[in-house]
Amino acid sequence: MLNGRRELLRALDAWRRGVADAPVVCKWTAAGPSTPASSTLAPTGRGADAGNGNSKAYLVVASTGEVDRHGDTVAPDGWRLDAYRANPVVLWAHDYRQPAIGRAPAVWRQDGSLLASIEFAPTDFARTVAGLYQQGYQRGVSVGFRPIRFEERRDARSGAFLGIRFLEQELLEISAVPVPANGNALLRAGDELAHTPHPRIAPNDTAASVVMLLRGLRG
Repeated sequence: MLNGRRELLRALDAWRRGVADAPVVCKWTAAGPSTPASSTLAPTGRGADAGNGNSKAYLVVASTGEVDRHGDTVAPDGWRLDAYRANPVVLWAHDYRQPAIGRAPAVWRQDGSLLASIEFAPTDFARTVAGLYQQGYQRGVSVGFRPIRFEERRDARSGAFLGIRFLEQELLEISAVPVPANGNALLRAGDELAHTPHPRIAPNDTAASVVMLLRGLRG
């Protein structure tokens, strides 16, 4: 994962020139490294739902097309979701070194947003994170993706660099984060899918998304 804005821009330029692989872009606001202690990630046998994880599913806005806090935009219709649907991991703060804290049984495009239902894993740390969402202490989520097509955003008058316009991108993971780069990437009002049992799937999305959503709601 790239640690700073300058590093990302250098990596994108190197990839565009064909001298490096496409970087992983993570859309969140990070003040420094954040890695939970490995002991907190160990599976636990305690609790009535220990065998199948936290039973609640949460409806989140994973991404929108608005300008984010980095000055970037991510095209809602540019998401490529097949690879993610085969491995729908939810991470803590884009930490690729640690096991997943959950999964997204369904992800889909709708009304200019990327939506997902997320479920948390039966680990002590994942339960803690789930509690933060359930009790309203944390609402933010973020996406990690591999860019496929992008262009620079520049001021129409001065030509000053404003940010990156990502036009097409492959979703790699969704992360629970305290502060997302996109101010609209949040837990949806209504919180749990139990309260909104039939989220509408966008007509241009695949039938596979519907199947995965139904499986997720069945537990």
